[in-house]
Amino acid sequence: MAPVSKNSIGLRYGLITGLLYFILLFCRFKFFSSNPWYFVSFAVGSYLIILVMYLFTAIARKNELQGYADLKELFTAVFIVILISEIIYIIFNLIYFKIVDPAFWENFQASSRTILQKAHVPEEQIEQQMKSFKEMEIRSSPGNLIKSYGIYVIIDSVFGLIFAIILRKKNPAIKKFLEDPK
Repeated sequence: MAPVSKNSIGLRYGLITGLLYFILLFCRFKFFSSNPWYFVSFAVGSYLIILVMYLFTAIARKNELQGYADLKELFTAVFIVILISEIIYIIFNLIYFKIVDPAFWENFQASSRTILQKAHVPEEQIEQQMKSFKEMEIRSSPGNLIKSYGIYVIIDSVFGLIFAIILRKKNPAIKKFLEDPK
């Protein structure tokens, strides 16, 4: 049997998840930005898809180890995917907001205001929504994106840790040896 690389699953799934994240982000900003409800719904759905990819990574690593993997082995693979996918998220946002569509947030706010006015939303609620969009714009600035990388990694790591805890399974032969080394 060929030796199992400790990081191959993490790297492979990291690139796949990063590419998927790239595509989902592009679709969100390009096709769902005309309506704030679609934009937020697509963002939540996209994030759930990324979480599922973290789960698939842990399952793939467990399968690679013939069904027996401890917490560290599973979490390491998922953590590699998290690092790669979050760096792709930041790079994509930096490029998109600075080069591809620098006026994105202005256009998004204008179209959102129009939709909210057509829906007869009270003006104070519209202004409150515009403030939250302004905060989103500030959070997507280059400095804030880079600063928030660690926060995104920590949040995703909590989910990765939960998946690793759920999927861990010790090899009975090793478990027996540790309990009774005779």
